[in-house]
Amino acid sequence: MKFVNKRLMGLAILMAVLLGLETPFNAATYAFIFTIIGGKHLAWLVPFVAIVIGGYLIFTLLTYWNTKVVNHNVVVINQRLKAALLRSLLRERTVDTKDFVATNLSFFMNDLKLLEDNYIRQLFTLISLAVAAVVTLIYSLKNNVVLTLVFLAFMVIPAAVPGRFGKRIGAQTERWSLRNNHWSGMLKDVLTGALTIRQYRAISGVEEKTIPAIQAVEQANAGVKNTIALSNAVAEGLFYFCTYIPIGIGIYAAVIGRISLAQFVAIQYSSNMIINSARGVISSFNILNSTTKIRDHIRQTLRPIAAPQATTMTFHTLTLAQVSFKRETTPILNEITLAVDRGENILIQGESGSGKTTLLRLIDGALQPASGQVKINGQAVTDYAGMSTVNQTPIVFNDSLRFNVTLGLEFTEAAVLQACRRAGLTELIAKDGVDYQIGEGGQNLSGGQIKRLEIARAILFDRDLIFIDEGTASLDEKTSIAIHQTILRLNKTVIEVDHHIPATVLPLFDHVYTLAAGALTLVR
Repeated sequence: MKFVNKRLMGLAILMAVLLGLETPFNAATYAFIFTIIGGKHLAWLVPFVAIVIGGYLIFTLLTYWNTKVVNHNVVVINQRLKAALLRSLLRERTVDTKDFVATNLSFFMNDLKLLEDNYIRQLFTLISLAVAAVVTLIYSLKNNVVLTLVFLAFMVIPAAVPGRFGKRIGAQTERWSLRNNHWSGMLKDVLTGALTIRQYRAISGVEEKTIPAIQAVEQANAGVKNTIALSNAVAEGLFYFCTYIPIGIGIYAAVIGRISLAQFVAIQYSSNMIINSARGVISSFNILNSTTKIRDHIRQTLRPIAAPQATTMTFHTLTLAQVSFKRETTPILNEITLAVDRGENILIQGESGSGKTTLLRLIDGALQPASGQVKINGQAVTDYAGMSTVNQTPIVFNDSLRFNVTLGLEFTEAAVLQACRRAGLTELIAKDGVDYQIGEGGQNLSGGQIKRLEIARAILFDRDLIFIDEGTASLDEKTSIAIHQTILRLNKTVIEVDHHIPATVLPLFDHVYTLAAGALTLVR
């Protein structure tokens, strides 16, 4: 309910109440036809037709306005829900999260759409059905209490159907969700590698994976719909059985003169509408049940968590004391000891897979050591925010150069331009400006420009501690030297991990270490 706008929800309920009057209006006008015919009241005919036409025109307008109100509610709920989910996902993202992009992309694009159609909109449908049933019930009771109760008593039987099928529908939906997530991840990989697949004429090979995945997700989707259809069919059959028995009782009561024909018609019509509303309620509950796993996932994602105790305090010292780390049962780092003072440039060299990135993640608090302590300024690290990172694969967004440097936060124009200039992007900005669109994956920039973009980001945020994680591994030596000269002369504390550094850059580091077999060794 926290994602609902109370004023809009109140308006939706009001519209549902007004529309709920349509069913008793139908019943009353239908019954009144028999009153006119039975009493031969021809003088009433023209006013009756005018009132009926006017009434239906009003209800037509109400239906349109109700649709607009429901759509407005859905927009607000989706905006708030998706923003809250994205905020939670960004806060909880860790280096150990599996398939983070593919899984959550599928969840946002597919599961939340299913939630909108099968839950959010169904809730508004349920409100309308419930209001219509209650208003019509009141009208029917005013005509004859006993016969109305007879009709309603028979509705209890089909009302039990949703509970019988709820678990099956939920299980089928979970199966669909898992297969859909698998297919979404596979599709993302295939589309990303489309040029390679085309180049090697490997479409048939890829289809051996994609076709079974497509078939699996479509079969799972059909399974959900078939189970819902079966539940609805069972309810439908019971409804017919439970409708015509009370109709027979009503006919008998009318024949023996216990009720008038107009009363019977009104009660039968009203009860039929109540039954149809109840049928719609049962169908809606079946559809609601198909979203159980999605709603559970949302509750889990939005569960209250402690705000990260991040700090941007001035960096003075970093100490690692006997730090060890394991990934499951595999040892990665073994009793690492390291001390770094403010202003030092530190290089840690090692082969791929030696644990260099893991070491950086222990320092910034993204990972916790199995034993030993990591301290910054004498305090144990949990989530240190006073650092920037230049990655081997830079993090770039399909947006402007300005957004990529500022990440959407407010900085002065002078500060942005100065950071870009110090990072060596002067020529690019002079040509295209800071609002230049860099494209998906930085496709409109060269490799060196993308690296410099991350450097500009690090400079702009002015963090005391800078990590370089294989930051120049894929660049030519000239560009690598230029980037190192920029970063290592920022008067910051720099910790770089890399497997190869140009010889001309080595003198810029105060200390050089090697990381091998989980051990850190000082070289100079």
